[in-house]
Amino acid sequence: MPHPHDPENLREGAEAPPPGVAVMAGVRWLLLLGTLAAACFSWWSYASAEPAAVQHAPRYRCPMHPQITAHEPGECPICHMALEPIADEPPETVYRCPMHPQIQQAEPGDCPICGMDLEPVAAADVAVSPDMPAGTAAITLGLDRLQAIGARVVVAGEHEFAGELRSAALTEFSEDGAARVHVRAAGFIERIAVAETGVRVRKGQVLAEYYSPEIYQAQAELVAARGWSGPVVEAARQRLELLGLSTAAIDRVVRTGKPDRTTPVVAPASGVVVARAAVLGAYVRPEEPLYELREDHALYLVAELPAARAVSVRTGTKGHVRFTSRPEQGRDVAVDLVYPSVAADSRSVRVRMPLTNDDRALVAGMPATVSFALAGETGVAVPRDAIVDAGAQPYVFVDAGGGRLVPRPVVLGGRDAEFVRVREGVSAGERVVAGATFLVDAESRLRAALIPAAAQPTAAHADPHAQHAGHAP
Repeated sequence: MPHPHDPENLREGAEAPPPGVAVMAGVRWLLLLGTLAAACFSWWSYASAEPAAVQHAPRYRCPMHPQITAHEPGECPICHMALEPIADEPPETVYRCPMHPQIQQAEPGDCPICGMDLEPVAAADVAVSPDMPAGTAAITLGLDRLQAIGARVVVAGEHEFAGELRSAALTEFSEDGAARVHVRAAGFIERIAVAETGVRVRKGQVLAEYYSPEIYQAQAELVAARGWSGPVVEAARQRLELLGLSTAAIDRVVRTGKPDRTTPVVAPASGVVVARAAVLGAYVRPEEPLYELREDHALYLVAELPAARAVSVRTGTKGHVRFTSRPEQGRDVAVDLVYPSVAADSRSVRVRMPLTNDDRALVAGMPATVSFALAGETGVAVPRDAIVDAGAQPYVFVDAGGGRLVPRPVVLGGRDAEFVRVREGVSAGERVVAGATFLVDAESRLRAALIPAAAQPTAAHADPHAQHAGHAP
């Protein structure tokens, strides 16, 4: 009798699997393989596709209104200029809002304040170097923008400067020929002898006469003391001398026995009357000058030289002067004084040259042109309109490539009608901006003003030793 658990009996009595199981198993494997293939394709597509941010980044921009951008070619809605392709962004680019420069980030996006598209800006342009002049920053301007504002880019090169320095000059009165006329006692003017300025007077000439109660009383005392002893008369005479009376006038009082009502005011030196305060009937005091005289037998010729070139002129430097209104009076001159200061308004240095004027052919205030023969010089030069001289330190804008303009301080030397020598700051072959530099400078200062304070260089950054300046070594 067969056993109930015999495998043969089990196989005979077991039920067969439901139909379609094998098909479903195959379908499951197909779904798994399809899912895996889809995942691989998605990964490959993501790795090979352009980032979405780049895909949606604007590709065209108005050259005059950079805030106007578009994804496709077109025209600017403001000026109707054709939109130009945006150049490939340089490395190390940040994105900044054109209306809110404090909004900056490393990726494209929208401004959270105004919603405008952030514009790409070179990272080097959002920081100020301590080597740049105060209040300026590097900017980026394309060639089309420079041409639109009338600027140009030129190459600094060697240039030979002529060895002659010319400057305008004026004649002035000599400082050692000045004289002021005062009275010695208070009184009233009763007669005016010289009533005009510009009149030439001689030493001892009477300019006016005045009545002084004090002088009149001193004369009366001298008359009364004639019968006294010698010391009393001598004291009375000395008092009148101290009050300004001449010896001849005192002798006349003693001889006539009658005081003079008025006292003459005489010129203490010869010269030209350049100021007059004496008025008929006026009450005058010793502290008030009545006349001012200036000697004109010797004059000074004073010229103002550019501070950069004044270093070539020293005491003893020879020159030649030509007077505009008196060409026949041209003569050779020599510098006898270089004033030790620079005029803050004109950045010039005054030099002085003495002139003899015995024939009185020259007068103060005559315009002239003086020229100095100096040694010629050759050096790196840039056009005159490339120099930005808006403060104590002149500077130029150097083209660093890619439209990036960097302000750089310079030390200037000689100049002529077209070029200025640059002693320090620019090398031969470097490219600088010339023409309309005031507009470029305005853009640079605006950029510097919009830079956040955190990006500004501190005093410690500008001078690594500044933080130790207050400590002894």
